[in-house]
Amino acid sequence: MRHIKILLFLLTGLGIFFVYAFIQQAYIGKVVAGAPIHIQIEQGLAPEGVARLLEKEGIISSAFLYKIYGRFDRAYERPKAGEYDIRSQTSFQAIAKTLAKGPARREVQIRIIEGWSVNDIIDHLQKTEGIDPAVTASLVGQSVNKKSFDPALRSAFPFLDSLPTERSLEGYLFPDTYRVWADQLPDALIKKQLQEFQSRFADANISSDVAPLKTLDDVVILASLVQREVRDPQDMRIVAGIFLNRLKAGMRLQSDATVSYLTGSGNARSTPADLQIDSPYNSYRNAGLPPSPVGNPSEDALRAVLAPEKTNYYYFLTDQDGAVLYGRTFEEHQQNRIKAGY
Repeated sequence: MRHIKILLFLLTGLGIFFVYAFIQQAYIGKVVAGAPIHIQIEQGLAPEGVARLLEKEGIISSAFLYKIYGRFDRAYERPKAGEYDIRSQTSFQAIAKTLAKGPARREVQIRIIEGWSVNDIIDHLQKTEGIDPAVTASLVGQSVNKKSFDPALRSAFPFLDSLPTERSLEGYLFPDTYRVWADQLPDALIKKQLQEFQSRFADANISSDVAPLKTLDDVVILASLVQREVRDPQDMRIVAGIFLNRLKAGMRLQSDATVSYLTGSGNARSTPADLQIDSPYNSYRNAGLPPSPVGNPSEDALRAVLAPEKTNYYYFLTDQDGAVLYGRTFEEHQQNRIKAGY
């Protein structure tokens, strides 16, 4: 009889300890130092799978106890897919409530570099935010007009309405640093870029100083070349003037920027084989502007084309130290090539 009493006493003690431990984990939790633990709940993961994930990641000590708790809380049955940051030893009640509510909206900062192409932007969003390239391409199209942009954007941004139907948004995705909600990518980013371009340049005055350019699209196309050729704002104005001088004289632009864009090589200098490519983007073989922009130009590049430096230069090159050398004649250009070591 004495042994039975001892056994009952031990069982009662264990029961009390179990109840206390359960209540502690279910409703109270513990304050644990350190950073929250990041987890991702996949779409369709059952509550039992969530419990195992929480235990595996060290957020809870027992998936079994969390499942028992779930019998008393409907929130346990409604975990929403998404990313969460939860501290270890958080109470079951708080965890279930958090997961049922869904992930907090995450704001991200995205920097779009001057001169990037639409393909560069597509790749960047995939690498940094995991955005499906096909989704972004369905909005912005693809470089070299291999895919056109979403026609629904034309009604929202009237300055796009004059672009040919086969065009991508190349040239009009204004480069800057943007803050957007991660769950609204890529749409929110693209619309912010277009809004930024619209507010700054949609109503730009195309003066006679930039002849033979006639349209905003002409300006954007030439600015995209200027952006890829030089970096300093003053050099941009001079180079813009040189390109205009060549256009007026009926000379080919002979810009490596167009060939690099066509091949996707990113090379500053074209190879002899590149120069022979038969394409309207090859400005060594074709007179006039390329069919569309070769990147997304900065404000400096756009303003350089709208207000170019008037000179009697027709040639330029950049030496190996980044200095830009200008020439009035082909002979001067050849001398500059020798100086630059080309």
